[in-house]
Amino acid sequence: MNRTGGLIYSQRLMLEIVGKGVLREDAYKWVQRNAMKRRLEGADFKTNVAGDPDITKYLSAEEISDCFDHKFFLRHVDMIFERFNL
Repeated sequence: MNRTGGLIYSQRLMLEIVGKGVLREDAYKWVQRNAMKRRLEGADFKTNVAGDPDITKYLSAEEISDCFDHKFFLRHVDMIFERFNL
């Protein structure tokens, strides 16, 4: 997960922005802009997002931080394993 430099969180970030009422196309553009800085320049994705005025207009620092929490992706793991133990 660390190899992506945080880019794996881009979808969740975009959906959180859309959830605030932003058009999907605009949210995509903002997230993509910061993702490309990571890919092309090696810039830190999370730091760039936290400093992007378009994004911070809709998401607080805490909401941005929550988007970068890997536990969100693991939230159903126990339930999935329980299904296999039937």
